[in-house]
Amino acid sequence: MAKSLALFRRYNLHFWAIAIALSLWLHVHGQGEGSVSMDVPLQVHGLPADMVIVNDFPDHVRVSINGLQSRLKDLRERNLSIPINASDLTTPGVVERAPQLSAVSLPVGLHIDKVQPDRLQLQVDRLVTRSIPIKASFELPEGWYVDDINIKPQQVKLTGPEVWLEPLREVDTAPIRLTLKEGAFKTSTGIESPSGKAIRLTDNNTEIIIQGTLLKKSIRPTPATVPGDPL
Repeated sequence: MAKSLALFRRYNLHFWAIAIALSLWLHVHGQGEGSVSMDVPLQVHGLPADMVIVNDFPDHVRVSINGLQSRLKDLRERNLSIPINASDLTTPGVVERAPQLSAVSLPVGLHIDKVQPDRLQLQVDRLVTRSIPIKASFELPEGWYVDDINIKPQQVKLTGPEVWLEPLREVDTAPIRLTLKEGAFKTSTGIESPSGKAIRLTDNNTEIIIQGTLLKKSIRPTPATVPGDPL
């Protein structure tokens, strides 16, 4: 009897060990495999401080990730990013780079199957500083104009890609709106950065003072025509 009981206990332990192992296996593999597509942000690493990207470089790439369904569900909660190495770019030009997929940290059981685009083009240029003349820009209704304009300082130092700063002959102020009252005025304003270009003031505390005289054009009345008068 004791021998039968010991045998039962031994087989009972084997049974539970197999059941637990099977349960764990089903927990991990029971849901099978799947895939998910998601937009993952790009991060450019190592770009020298005196260089800048000047083309329309994408912020994200489309990535297809395959693996266990249970792991894919948790993937959307992770902060993923794909690095691009730019540490060797020291001169202006255009280069191609492949996303560094091997540097992406994924949970065990998942892998990147495809990335679109798989090659990325970077156009880089040197950051330079130039002194550029300022042009006052006014928004006035018809019939009003400004005379005797004085701008201080007359130039500002701008920092940006050489390819954009080199042809820049002047930079507009932000639109100036004046109170419609004839006479002298004095106002402060900022710089209107060229649209879509990474050009900025070297000194963000630069204050631009505009002085001048606001005038209204005089409108001469049209002489009335008297019937019978010669034309």
